[in-house]
Amino acid sequence: MTPPQIPIPTDPLLECPTCGLPAEIIDRFTLGGAPAPVEHVKLFCVNRHWYTLPVDHPAVADSGRPQPLVANARERG
Repeated sequence: MTPPQIPIPTDPLLECPTCGLPAEIIDRFTLGGAPAPVEHVKLFCVNRHWYTLPVDHPAVADSGRPQPLVANARERG
């Protein structure tokens, strides 16, 4: 019997905008906008917070690349 495979995120984890805990990008897509379409990402946090953010949002680094976690939640005090 083969053990189940656990999916490993290919993008680095982000910091949840609400609680600061790890969040993962679970989807990327483009929405129509003016003057041009805008790329968005959908985040899901370990505390079950969901966000749909444009890639230029402060929680996401320039050029649509995820911003790595800046601190562990335990280090926040």
